[in-house]
Amino acid sequence: MQVFQHQALDGLYAISTTNVLDLKGISEGLAGRVRIAAGTRSPEQGMRTSAAHEIAYVICGRLRIETEVGHHEVAAGDMLVTSPAEPHSTTALQDSELFFVLLDPLLAPTR
Repeated sequence: MQVFQHQALDGLYAISTTNVLDLKGISEGLAGRVRIAAGTRSPEQGMRTSAAHEIAYVICGRLRIETEVGHHEVAAGDMLVTSPAEPHSTTALQDSELFFVLLDPLLAPTR
C-alpha cells in the first residue's frame, strides 16, 4: 500500500500526483463514496480485497488502515493506493468519508 500524505498546494497553479501506476489489463472500474462511523471496522474481522487496484481519497475524518505488513494512519486530504489486490482492513478513528476507485472490482463493495 502506498500512502500519499496531504500537502498544501500553494501558488496560482499547483498539482500533487501519485507515482506512475501500472494498470495494464484493466477491464472495468467502479467509483463511489463510503462513510464509516467512528469505531467501525471494515471488514469486522480479518482483511479483504475488493479490486485488483484500489485508489481512495480521504474526504474527511481519520482512519487506520492495516495491511499484512503494517499499518497507516490517514486523515482528510490523504490518498491511498493498493496494488494489486492487497488485503487490508479499515478502522475509522473519527467519522470519515472516502472517495474510491476500484479497478477490476472483485465483487460489490461491502461493509
